[in-house]
Amino acid sequence: MKSFVAKILISLLMVLALAGCSSEKEEEYAETTLRVEKKGKVHETIVSSFTKDYYDINELGSEFEKSVSDYNTAIGSEEIKFKGIRKKESDVFVDLYFTGPSDYESFIGEKLFVGTIGEAYDSGYTMDVTLKGVENGDKIGKVQIMGMPDRTVIILSEHVRVRTYRDIAYVSANVDVIGEKDARVISESDGLAYIVLK
Repeated sequence: MKSFVAKILISLLMVLALAGCSSEKEEEYAETTLRVEKKGKVHETIVSSFTKDYYDINELGSEFEKSVSDYNTAIGSEEIKFKGIRKKESDVFVDLYFTGPSDYESFIGEKLFVGTIGEAYDSGYTMDVTLKGVENGDKIGKVQIMGMPDRTVIILSEHVRVRTYRDIAYVSANVDVIGEKDARVISESDGLAYIVLK
């Protein structure tokens, strides 16, 4: 499935500098943002600089639309929705909706898990990681993490901003907490990022 998005991402990399602007815009995302909703639904807004005059934004939108259509056709159902592309000043915004993390993984090519800690362990995530509490800074390890099997955990590899549907309780060292439901995976970090919700 990755071949569908590869063509689009290659096109993007050729014409866009993949870096968000520095100031927050009203009703816009200032950087690529992954919004995790209930039941594992995912909405990603890709934000990139768009400074190449020779590349038409409508053409870029058509490529995204075709890539999403090809993916959905291949799996036999509409699991991804392309909600549009728009340009504001020197930035371009692309909105994609995914019915679940597996479609995000296949299409974007990055790791994403959304579910309970127990489900994550059953899916092969060992949970052998140190997490830090948002409220008190206390550090917990695998034993304490596995003692909360019903807590929702988000595990991802993409360096993006993450907005959650519930307050954040614990994060791994490569995650900066911005607000109660808002965090950012540090761009210089390696490995998977973990965000446990309350």
